[in-house]
Amino acid sequence: MKKLKIAIAQMNPVAGDVAGNTAKILEWSRRAETEKSNLVVFPEMALCGYPIWDLANHPDFAAASAEAVKKIAVETKNLAVSIVFGGIESVPSKAASVGGRLKVYNSLFWIENGRVLLTYRKRLLPTYDVFLEDVFFQPGNKAGVVKSRLGKVGVMICEDLWDDSYDLKPLAELKKAKPDFVINLSASPYYAGVRSRREELLARQSKKYKLPIVYVNQTGAQDDLIFDGASMVYDKAGKKVFQAPAFEEGLYFFEHAKLKTLKTAKENLAPEMYRALVLGVKDYFRKNGFKKAVIGLSGGIDSALVAAIAVDALGADAVRGITMPSQYSSEGSWKDSMELAKNLGIQCRVYPIQEKFDFVLKQYREQKRRYGDSVPVDGTLGLAVENLQARLRGLELMFISNDEGSLVLTTGNKSELAMGYCTLYGDMCGGLAVLGDVYKTQVYALCRYRNSVKLVIPEAILTKAPSAELRPNQKDQDSLPEYDVLDEILRCYIEKNMSAQAMIKHMAKKKIPAETVLSTLRKTDLAEYKRRQTPPILRVTEKAWFGRRMPITNRFVRNA
Repeated sequence: MKKLKIAIAQMNPVAGDVAGNTAKILEWSRRAETEKSNLVVFPEMALCGYPIWDLANHPDFAAASAEAVKKIAVETKNLAVSIVFGGIESVPSKAASVGGRLKVYNSLFWIENGRVLLTYRKRLLPTYDVFLEDVFFQPGNKAGVVKSRLGKVGVMICEDLWDDSYDLKPLAELKKAKPDFVINLSASPYYAGVRSRREELLARQSKKYKLPIVYVNQTGAQDDLIFDGASMVYDKAGKKVFQAPAFEEGLYFFEHAKLKTLKTAKENLAPEMYRALVLGVKDYFRKNGFKKAVIGLSGGIDSALVAAIAVDALGADAVRGITMPSQYSSEGSWKDSMELAKNLGIQCRVYPIQEKFDFVLKQYREQKRRYGDSVPVDGTLGLAVENLQARLRGLELMFISNDEGSLVLTTGNKSELAMGYCTLYGDMCGGLAVLGDVYKTQVYALCRYRNSVKLVIPEAILTKAPSAELRPNQKDQDSLPEYDVLDEILRCYIEKNMSAQAMIKHMAKKKIPAETVLSTLRKTDLAEYKRRQTPPILRVTEKAWFGRRMPITNRFVRNA
């Protein structure tokens, strides 16, 4: 690898904003030139944003993207820096002429001296988890090697490097061309533990093929996906020699002449996940034009954590809490919500729902009498009465949202969503599910982390037994296993995809009966219809709900 100065453009693009992304690519390219860089490298799909799903196949968008590539080439004609960025490339196809899909590639563009020196098409298209690239893109069929003023350079896009499960090995093909180094443009989403996996991959691949690898990753959030950046450079011996910050947009500089081996830092999961969630909320609001958040504060740990995240993402002035007590709400819950709000510096209003609740029940009984039906008495409505309270609270929050132009943040966690321990059009209603991919045990860990920075979540919230407070003396564990047990079963099922027998054997070591395991699996399957109706869920675990596509109608039953 020659003694180069490389600008690592760890960019936070906005999906669909070709003009805005183009302007940033041009601005940062000029900054790279000013800093005497030889090369500036942007992430995968930096021009278009990622992911963009079917937007990639719209002819107007394809045309705008093509024009933007030309614009970047023309406007950087007099720059000495070479520019590499990702975007889409569309070519005419017969299908498009009859109203079908365009032929679109996930491509890399290398620009020098006012012209596109190389267009490389991504070869390995991921089709697992949250990725559906083979639905929207065509695969490329040629290795990416460019002979530039910097020498011979190999180029790849994201999955091309993750070749373990593919017969095609793009890096092996590049090795035959004997490039000086390899560039990998990525839009690799965050999940807990992904950083160590990336580092292991880059170390292994660079050492195996004896090729330096410059890895440039997108940062920022796009809908439910959060990108952590953390771009890196590895030398041909498999040693890390450059590390960009995580979750921070910026133009960072790597000089080969000044390289030194860096230690691999241990991934601290709670701080990383917390930062990811803050970024997810911040970008969802910023990129979609929302200014204010409203949160139902129950006095419980989930809503407390969501409020803390929202304040860290948006500022206290942009966040409002609403506590909505009923006859089943404890005085402690109301006081805890008020103390939380005071600690966070947010306003918290009290909107009791008891009168509304009584009125709806009274009207319901009157209508039953009118039609000659038997009239239910107190204690016989059961779950319907519990869900009515949740739905009245959801109604209140959505009315406030409409009236004040704020976005409701839902507070349910992954454990509850898995088990269906939530109410459609009640606590599930809102615009963004902040904790929908966070297990309950992780919620506690995140709260402890946040309080280690500054104590904002009252101790009473952390230590009280979890309860929906929809009936007298209700506790979550009346309906669910203990959360440490539940979350272990759910991880085995959702993330590790273990068989029922393997899970039963695994949990037996912890003295958990087979029936608890099987009941948990069945309830998770039955709750699929609820999860289909959630707001977007910020992804922070290895297997997000969006990356797990299960049928709603599902009669498969596992046996011990």
